[in-house]
Amino acid sequence: MSYFSAVRLYSAIEATVFSTLLVVWIGGLSESAKQTLGWVHGFGWIILCLVVYRGAVKRIFPWPLLAATVSPLGPLGCTLGFEVLVRRRPTRVG
Repeated sequence: MSYFSAVRLYSAIEATVFSTLLVVWIGGLSESAKQTLGWVHGFGWIILCLVVYRGAVKRIFPWPLLAATVSPLGPLGCTLGFEVLVRRRPTRVG
């Protein structure tokens, strides 16, 4: 698996954790689930920022992807950024 694909997958997983945290928080559901998801998301987002930064330094990702990652949208912004990148890639012939 390439670095690009691995970070893209990790971004999608982190976006799922973040979305689940929002549902639990807005819905006023389990306090322990909210706390656990909060910690998982917090550390997960920091790791996501670091791996996207590393990819930008190595020129695997463009710098705007890091901006999308550290934006208030967090992992959702990163996942959307990856989808834009994938759709803009030139298709390979042959």
